[in-house]
Amino acid sequence: MFADDLNVFQEFDLTQTNEEMTRTMQSCRAEVHKWGRKNRVIFDAAKEHLVIIHPILAHGDPFKLLGCLVDCKLQMHQAIDAILAQIRPKMKAILRTRGHYAVSDLINQFKTHIWGIMEIHNGAIFHAASSALDRIDHLQKHFLDELGITEMDAFLRYNFAPPVLRRNIGILGLLHKRVLGKAHPIFQRLLPFHRDVFGSLRPAEHDRQLYGHILEVHRQYSLHDRSIFSMVYVYNRLPQEVVYEDSVAVFQSRLTAHARDRCQNGVDKWHFTFDPRTR
Repeated sequence: MFADDLNVFQEFDLTQTNEEMTRTMQSCRAEVHKWGRKNRVIFDAAKEHLVIIHPILAHGDPFKLLGCLVDCKLQMHQAIDAILAQIRPKMKAILRTRGHYAVSDLINQFKTHIWGIMEIHNGAIFHAASSALDRIDHLQKHFLDELGITEMDAFLRYNFAPPVLRRNIGILGLLHKRVLGKAHPIFQRLLPFHRDVFGSLRPAEHDRQLYGHILEVHRQYSLHDRSIFSMVYVYNRLPQEVVYEDSVAVFQSRLTAHARDRCQNGVDKWHFTFDPRTR
């Protein structure tokens, strides 16, 4: 999947027991090790994991995937804990210097030293429950409270958008990158165009619609509704001229400008302008 990582995924029927699935995976691992011996490839046993990923019937310990800690129930609490553990001391250090810097300088320090840590795993934690993601959002709000400035003023005066807005615009940017054909090929297969699946477009929407796999969901609808797939339906309702932008940066700037207009006009819940959970 990435560099020297090897990940093997298999889909099982819900009627199979964890023991049956584990035996199948152990057999697969034995075959991979056999291949490794023939090809002089050594696998690090400390980094090997056999896990069953399911919102209810999960089995196994949390594991790291591209640096993000993933739990088998996909609740992402450990990943968010790890992010907060890195952010908190940095935020405290910035706040200790508030007597020596202007508000704009302190906010720029937050953007420079914290936003990168806060957002590096946005794609992985995006589907977490709102109560879990709120912990990250509240930390940034606490920072602004300490500076005596509101989220609205921070956004309008310093372009300091709330984390929920940045997460949603970031994911929409990924979808637009896929539409432009600039994303990794795996996204081309994961997110096909609606017309390629059904041979037609839905009425009253732009002509670059994506398919969000809703017809394949038979249970756990809430997990789908807060995943990247639900953002497909937000993307499909954007204006035609916006999705025709050939630059992801310009596309995201237009979304930010729209959210800023709503903020200036006092629209309720402007933070959630592109949030699928409030549509």
